[in-house]
Amino acid sequence: MDIVFIGFGEAAYHLCTGLRTTGDLKIGAFDAHVSPVMQQRADQLHVTLFDSLKNACRGARFVVCLTSASSALGIAQNVLPWLVAGQTYVDMNSAAPTVKQAIEQLPRAAGVGFCDSAVMGTVPGNNHRVPMLLAGDGAAAFAEAFTPRGMQLTVLDAEAGAASAIKMLKSVVMKGLPQLLLEAFQAGEKFGVLDTLVASLGDSLNGKTIEQLANTFTARTLIHAKRRSAEMDDAVATLEAAGVDPIMTRATHAQLENLAATDWASLLGPNGSDLDFRTAIAHLTAHA
Repeated sequence: MDIVFIGFGEAAYHLCTGLRTTGDLKIGAFDAHVSPVMQQRADQLHVTLFDSLKNACRGARFVVCLTSASSALGIAQNVLPWLVAGQTYVDMNSAAPTVKQAIEQLPRAAGVGFCDSAVMGTVPGNNHRVPMLLAGDGAAAFAEAFTPRGMQLTVLDAEAGAASAIKMLKSVVMKGLPQLLLEAFQAGEKFGVLDTLVASLGDSLNGKTIEQLANTFTARTLIHAKRRSAEMDDAVATLEAAGVDPIMTRATHAQLENLAATDWASLLGPNGSDLDFRTAIAHLTAHA
C-alpha cells in the first residue's frame, strides 16, 4: 500500500476522494466500526478496508492516523512497534503539540519516520488540497511523495509538535475572537447600537493586516495596561447592565491587572510604544 488511513471517517474519505483523482495509488484503511455507507464509499474509491489494524499497517509506505485527539497516543503506541524501516507514521489528528511530542518519543525501529501533520482548513470541499503543515523527521518524505499529487504541504524546519502548535495557537485567536464579538454584540443589540458598534470597530480594524494590528496592540498594551484595566471595570459594568455575562471582559481585565504590575514603560524604554511586536513579545516572554 502507498498510504493507509487509520480511521475512515469524513476527513479520510474526502482526502481519499481527492487522491484518487491523481492517478494510480494503492490506498487502504482500517476502521473499527465499518458501516454500510463506509463500505460503499471504500468500494467507490477502490480503498481496501482491512480486517485488522496490524494487517492494514503491514507494508504501507505511509500510515496516517486520522481518528481523534483522545485516541492518537494510544493508537501510536500500538502501531509504531509494528513498523519497519522505510515506513512513515503520520498523525493528522487535531491534537495538542504535547501529544505529537509524546508520539515522537515512543520507541520505534531505526528508519521509521514520524510526521506531525496539522490540517489547516476544512477537508470537505478541499479534499486532498486542504493546506497542511508538517514537522518531524518524517515530514520531508511525506511531502516529497504527495506534493506532486497536488497536496498543499508546507514542511517546517522544526521538530514534531511544531505543526500542531501553530494550529492550536491559531485557534486561540480564531476561536477566542468570536467570543469577544458575541459578548460585545449582545450588549450592542440590547442598547440598540449594534450596527453603530460594528461600524466603529471597522474604523479601527478594517484594512489592517495581522502584522499591523500586532504592532499597534502589543507594546502599547503592555505600557498602558494600568489605564486599560481601569477602563475594563466600566466595560464589565456596561455588560452586566445589559444582562450579558462579561466572562471574556473579566478575563481581559484580570490579564491587564497582571501586566500592570510591571513597569513596562521603563523596561521597554522611551520609544517603547513604537516597538515592533516581535521585540515586545520577546520582552514579555523573557520577563514571564
